[in-house]
Amino acid sequence: MRKSTLTVILLALASSTPAVAAGGPQRTSVYVECHCDDPVGKKFCATFENAVSHSDEYTLASSSTSGYGIGVHFACVDMFKGINDPMAGHMSAVAVAFTIYSERLPGEVFADTSVFRVGQDAGSEMSDKILDAVGQIAKLNASVLSKMAPAAAKPSPVAKPKAEPSAEGEGEPPNN
Repeated sequence: MRKSTLTVILLALASSTPAVAAGGPQRTSVYVECHCDDPVGKKFCATFENAVSHSDEYTLASSSTSGYGIGVHFACVDMFKGINDPMAGHMSAVAVAFTIYSERLPGEVFADTSVFRVGQDAGSEMSDKILDAVGQIAKLNASVLSKMAPAAAKPSPVAKPKAEPSAEGEGEPPNN
């Protein structure tokens, strides 16, 4: 999509009538997508989804195709598998892409990206940092987010977080 087309879409959204939240401030929907096959990445993603679902500011959305909100897309890779196998399962490289989505847009709109490492015991701390980043993106895009849907529009469908993987056996070096 060309930059000028995107600008026109965002300006149209910003000029629409803002949603009126009945009963107080509305929580921002957050859609989380995880492509994490390694144990540390899976645990981190589940921890992040849990943090979103227990947040006072956010609601975990089940889809980015209805409603509107912020998308958080993770891709994880075990940093040591195939390089130093005794260390495999201890640290994951995580790429995250943040987007803004709305059923009124032709697709998700890019907001930001980052790549970081997360250790097997640092998932909660890193989840808090990513949730802070979601807050910054929501704040920077508050005027657009507040005008994404008219008062009659429905919020994004709510998702239930996945259970965190069992810690049993995680982090153990393989027996060779």
